[in-house]
Amino acid sequence: MEHDRIRIQFTSNREEIPGILKICLDHVVQNTKNTSLSPETFSKIKWVITELLTNAVKHSGTGHCTLNIKVDSNQLILEKEDQGNPLSLYEQETGTIFTWPIADLTGRLEFQIYHNGVDSLNVRSDAAHLAKFYIEELKGMEIPGLLLDTSEHFGLLILTKASDEFWYEYDPKTRVNRFVSLFNLQSN
Repeated sequence: MEHDRIRIQFTSNREEIPGILKICLDHVVQNTKNTSLSPETFSKIKWVITELLTNAVKHSGTGHCTLNIKVDSNQLILEKEDQGNPLSLYEQETGTIFTWPIADLTGRLEFQIYHNGVDSLNVRSDAAHLAKFYIEELKGMEIPGLLLDTSEHFGLLILTKASDEFWYEYDPKTRVNRFVSLFNLQSN
């Protein structure tokens, strides 16, 4: 089956989020009729779209972005693209801030970004222009005081936990930032 795609321009205006979200979800419903998309997965898709748009408003540093949705019988891919600020992450253990693309990256860069006492959000980068996010379950960890320790990276935790795969790419030629969330539709 050929990908069913939609490209939506978003002006990074918070008031537009509900309308853009409706357009996106209508497209998802229309193009997943032949799959067994569970209500849980549909909710996760809604969370991811909402968080991608919210992050565009809060962090991109540009007045617009593009949201791409690709659907086929096996997977759904959500991509947010912009030419704003590249991804910067704070390594919790050392306090170091890394900004992509990472100059002179040799080998693997991997560190914890954030934890909420239950889940640890981690990033792994094997290439200067790519960051892959993953979650590790924590056992026996004290839950931080969320009012005192809620990180700006909490949204990345939501995106990573909701997605089957979540990553960031930076294209140095076009200076495009791309956040990609993948959902496997066969396992629903």
